[in-house]
Amino acid sequence: MLKLPDNLPVIVAAGMAFEARIAKGAGVRAVYGQKREAYIRNLHDLVCAGARGIISFGVAGGLSPSLKPGDVVVASSVVTAKARFTTDPRWSQSLQNAVQHAIPSLPVFAADATVMTVLEKEALWKGTGAAAVDMESGAAAEVAEHYGLPFAVLRVIIDPAHRSIPISAAVGARENGNTDGLAVIRSLMRRPGDIGEIIRLADDARKANRSLFRCRQALGPFFSLLEPLDLPLNVE
Repeated sequence: MLKLPDNLPVIVAAGMAFEARIAKGAGVRAVYGQKREAYIRNLHDLVCAGARGIISFGVAGGLSPSLKPGDVVVASSVVTAKARFTTDPRWSQSLQNAVQHAIPSLPVFAADATVMTVLEKEALWKGTGAAAVDMESGAAAEVAEHYGLPFAVLRVIIDPAHRSIPISAAVGARENGNTDGLAVIRSLMRRPGDIGEIIRLADDARKANRSLFRCRQALGPFFSLLEPLDLPLNVE
């Protein structure tokens, strides 16, 4: 067992650029983007440069019917199509202590693609028991397990289980993690029926972003992973 230096950063696994901007702070290095191979490579590179833990942080889709936009989930585990990864209980408790309104001990599902429809959400809820879904937690969990690092998940619900994501919103997500507003507008011109759903999603996004920002303020340096940890190193 080797004690890691106290100044090593926490690696934040986000999806979009706005999530990474919110995550900024002392002792933090963020990864974001929508291209999986590059994303995983960047995670490995940052960990090999030195890290004390990895946290999946950002917005998520709701699978549990009880979750609403702005709700905060501190996950107990991450479920993928092939495996289940348990989060670090001490770090999860530290997150819960800092964000006391967060809902603890819920599993999240790591999807390979955006879960768009209510039917897809319902199937995942019934089939996996996961309360929320995102596209970054699986990669973050795999990398954390590979290096023997603490791993945690804090996600804020943006689209609830009873609401589909309009196609015009999905086309705006660029591979680099930024949003393409012109692509959204062009899609709306072809699909004017999406306008009402886009307006509702924008309102949900405002609630989620405010909640995510408040969480980040509460978590402080190193995302509340403050104590020195004795951790095995498996960097190859």
